Amino acid sequence: MARSPYGSKTRYAEALRGVLREGVPPKHLDMLRVHAGARSRSRSVGQLAEAVGYAHYGAANLQYGIFAHRIGEKLGLTDPPRGFWLHVILDWAGRQPAEGDTQFVLREEMVHAMAACGVGLPTKS
Repeated sequence: MARSPYGSKTRYAEALRGVLREGVPPKHLDMLRVHAGARSRSRSVGQLAEAVGYAHYGAANLQYGIFAHRIGEKLGLTDPPRGFWLHVILDWAGRQPAEGDTQFVLREEMVHAMAACGVGLPTKS
C-alpha cells in the first residue's frame, strides 16, 4: 500500500496521542485493534461491527468515521479526503471479494501510531 498522503507515521502517532488524551470510546479502539489484527489488516465495516458488538454496519461506519475525523483534524485536515473521513485511517483493499462487503485496509501509519501509543492488538483468551 502506498504511503498516506495525509501524514507521516510520526504525525499519525502525534494525532493518535492527542485523540487519546481527549478520550476515546472503547469501541473505537476495539475496532482499530480488530482491524489491525486482521489478515492483511483488511476488514469490511460489517465485520468490524460484528466483532465489537454494533448491531448494524451503519453504526460502526458512523463511529469509525467520527474517530477518523478526529485523527484527520489532528493531522491538520479541514475537509474529508475524497469526501469521507474514513480515508484518513483506511484505504480500499486492492482486491474485493466477488460477493460480500467492500474490504478496507487499515493504513500502515495508523498501525504504527497504535504501536507508538501502546494501543496494542487484542489478547486471545
